[in-house]
Amino acid sequence: MELAQQLATELGTSITLVPVTSSREFVQAQVEGRTDLIAGIAQLPALRDSNLFSTPISRETLRPVVRIDMALSQSTATMSGARVGVVPPAVGSDQEAFLARNTTVNFSTPEAAVLALLSKTVDAVMIPEPVAFNIAKSAGVDNRIRFLNPPLREFDRYIALHRSRADLMPKIEVALRRMRQDRRLDDLLLKYFLDIPLPVPEVLRVGVRHAPPYQLIDADGEFSGFAVEALRSLAQRTGLQLDFQHISEEEWLLGPQSDTYDILPAVQVTSKRRTKMDFADPILAADQSVFTMAAGTEVISRLADLRGLRVGVHAENAAALDMGARLNWQMVPMTSVPELLTALEAEHVDAVIDQPDIIMAAATGRSAAGNLNEVLPAILSYERAPALRFGLGEVRDKLNLALPQYLISAEYAELRRKYLGAPVFWTSGRLTLLGLAAAGGLLALLGVQGIGQLRARRRIAADKVRRAREIAEIRDELETVLNAATSGIIALDRSGQIIRINSRARLMLGGVSAETPFLWPEGINFLNSENLTPHSVGADPLQRARAGDVLSGETHLLQRSASGDDYRHVRVRSAALENEQHGVALVLVMDDVTEEERNRQVVERKSRLDALGELTGGIAHDINNLLASLLYAVDLADSASTADSRARFLGIAATTINRGRQLTTRLLAFAKRQPGVAITKPVHEVLTEFHELIRPMLEKRIEILMEKADRDLLVHCDPAQLETALMNLVLNSCDAIMSSGHGTRITLKAQPAPSPWDGPGGDSGDGFGKQDARDGTANYHYVELPVSDDGPGMNETTRDRCTDPFFTTKDSNSGTGLGLSMVYGFARHSSGDLQICSQPGSGTTVLLTLPRGSDLSPPNTSATDAPAEKGGGEIILLAEDEPDLREITCDMLTELGYRVLPVGSVQQALDMLDHRTRFDLLLTDVVMPGPLGGFELADRVREIHPAMPVVYTSGYTGITPAKTGPAARPLLHKPVHPKDLAAAIAKALRD
Repeated sequence: MELAQQLATELGTSITLVPVTSSREFVQAQVEGRTDLIAGIAQLPALRDSNLFSTPISRETLRPVVRIDMALSQSTATMSGARVGVVPPAVGSDQEAFLARNTTVNFSTPEAAVLALLSKTVDAVMIPEPVAFNIAKSAGVDNRIRFLNPPLREFDRYIALHRSRADLMPKIEVALRRMRQDRRLDDLLLKYFLDIPLPVPEVLRVGVRHAPPYQLIDADGEFSGFAVEALRSLAQRTGLQLDFQHISEEEWLLGPQSDTYDILPAVQVTSKRRTKMDFADPILAADQSVFTMAAGTEVISRLADLRGLRVGVHAENAAALDMGARLNWQMVPMTSVPELLTALEAEHVDAVIDQPDIIMAAATGRSAAGNLNEVLPAILSYERAPALRFGLGEVRDKLNLALPQYLISAEYAELRRKYLGAPVFWTSGRLTLLGLAAAGGLLALLGVQGIGQLRARRRIAADKVRRAREIAEIRDELETVLNAATSGIIALDRSGQIIRINSRARLMLGGVSAETPFLWPEGINFLNSENLTPHSVGADPLQRARAGDVLSGETHLLQRSASGDDYRHVRVRSAALENEQHGVALVLVMDDVTEEERNRQVVERKSRLDALGELTGGIAHDINNLLASLLYAVDLADSASTADSRARFLGIAATTINRGRQLTTRLLAFAKRQPGVAITKPVHEVLTEFHELIRPMLEKRIEILMEKADRDLLVHCDPAQLETALMNLVLNSCDAIMSSGHGTRITLKAQPAPSPWDGPGGDSGDGFGKQDARDGTANYHYVELPVSDDGPGMNETTRDRCTDPFFTTKDSNSGTGLGLSMVYGFARHSSGDLQICSQPGSGTTVLLTLPRGSDLSPPNTSATDAPAEKGGGEIILLAEDEPDLREITCDMLTELGYRVLPVGSVQQALDMLDHRTRFDLLLTDVVMPGPLGGFELADRVREIHPAMPVVYTSGYTGITPAKTGPAARPLLHKPVHPKDLAAAIAKALRD
């Protein structure tokens, strides 16, 4: 699509995107001329007669995708007897010879196929290579897949143009040539991985360009510099082999490529660069300040003052260049810091911007160094990180693993001092302020009379000056410390005004430059992450902290600009001051955790999908059993010789259908992404349903025991999240038992508890899981759910860290280290807690404590308990796209006494409306083929018949009130029992 849009721009025209619902319709629309152009398609036989094709835009191969552990032992020629996932009718599902010697497993989406590969449900996947790599890269698991050689097929991709627009093909060819010449086409191929990156080589090529102080090349061709030496140290720690080579400026601008070099030592990280290369974690984070000559100090006090001024910027300072472009600075790029200072001294520029320590180090010894003024606070921060070509996910992960220890080492500190120098504290501006303070003290002496008094007052004044100087030094040192902090620190007074703020906090608040005190900037809000609207007063962390709540590390979404296009995730802490010295009533500390939060969301989704893949294997077993029961029951009912036998077999079929409905409902509830809704539910129902769900997933030699819970014991939480938490705990126990060979049993039970435990990981002593019988349990407000096993247990180190995110004792292909941390997060979010008791050789007990439920509403009485309500000849418009279901529903409604108008699409129903066909009720499926669905059909019907009753049905359980819009209920979930459907229709007609 992006290629088509760029071609339209080159041709000076616009494009209209035509939505289609399937691959077959996608091709047929182009054949019939309903669409004019497809960008990036193979020369399909169906298109050749009706379309022209451009010169090839890319060459693509088709190779099986496998896990990295299989790559060395397999090839396309030798793979046989393997389970191979395909997505019909996409490319890959047509490789008959290869698939014939393997077992084919069909999937509905490429994402499902890749997930099955990573969870070891299948051994290989046959889908287009760019699609497979893009899915793996987006999930951060590109280091776990490989493509087998030799390719099964090679083909080109083209621009397909319908012959009715043949006059455009010469212009398209010209546009493609221009896009090749300026490398825009190459950038698109790289962005969407149409050129699959090469795997990790034995020796990594590191591109180096002379760019002090990060990369240096001396006269003998030796490589050094901060980034080069940091990468060397990391390579030694990780066992990577590097080959440093000199690259040109053009090669540096293009970034790492498979045919040139693999890594850049460290470059500034920007969103644009992330589309062209992969990044390890940062090796340097630094602030940048504006510097002027002292004479111009009063001219610049905020960022807006730089608009229209000549600002000297290092040519490789991507962060400053980006900000200058957005704020309309008159930027003057230069190649070195000394050149920046020379231009500033000669008044060729009005200001320069760079790291304060680098500027001050370069200014040492220059004649104008004393007149150099730093505008505080710093205006922006940036990060430098090793940049890798795509395909080196394994290298990226090795570097990230070694970085935390390296960054706190003495070796790194010495390297930073060597090349970046120590921060210079006594700038000319600060010395001037100190001088003025001293001068003020001296002027106070002029009015002194008398020799004795003069001497006494001189001593007093000297003491005052000394104390003022000491206070100024302490205050400056404190300001330096605050501005060096990576956290944003904000102090507010009782009225809510900001009276102290460090530079990092100013950046978090959108680069605010107002002098303190000032009110919280307008348009800077904490948002609800679901709908991006500002929090209510009761949920807003700022207002809650001002009201007295203590925030202890909550993560919130912060809107950093009034335009609403800049969002960051921040972790917020607060502390209220009792004395309120110097007017400070509240201190907020904020940490930017945007990348961490995005990674957590990606890995959490991956963890849920991994668990879902594991769950699906057990579910498939149960569904096959249900289908077998249904098939046999229907067959026996058909051949039954007596009415009683037929009724018995049909009763079995109906029971089997209900069991299948319950099974799919629980599976969809587990897989949903919407936020959980806490409800009150009997604990015995939770455990019974969970036992049915988890039993097929466990090895037969593992026994799972569910101790009976009190039928009156209720729990208040989101049942789907509780089911997920219990599944994580049971599967952890199962993995521990299977991997160690120690143990055979997992036990679940439930009991009332007086209060949640204080926290996880501690030694519970003898009181773990015990209750004081003297107090009784009637007034206990919590429910304990212990999950115990007789497995190998955990040592103290593992027990202390087991709830830490990403901590795992499994290998890299088996666990994400998020299972227990997610359970702990669910418990705390539900106002409960989690405690773990374990000793090596004695098994493990995980105690999940949740709020006890109350005021449970009475269960609904099913319509199946009463005779089906009959109709009186009313006409029902039935909209259902599944032919068999539409036919049998029509027969059922007729038996109930209704007249039925069946249609298979929304358009057919709208045609009836146009012909003024009369009907009394609309019964419609929600999900229908085409651009309109059941909700839209109901809206159209009610535009003409406002009082028309509507009943919805759907096999999809993820429909929420937000999705239905103004549509009214009821909404019945398929399969619907005939009596339930009859009751809903009768009630809708009555109402």
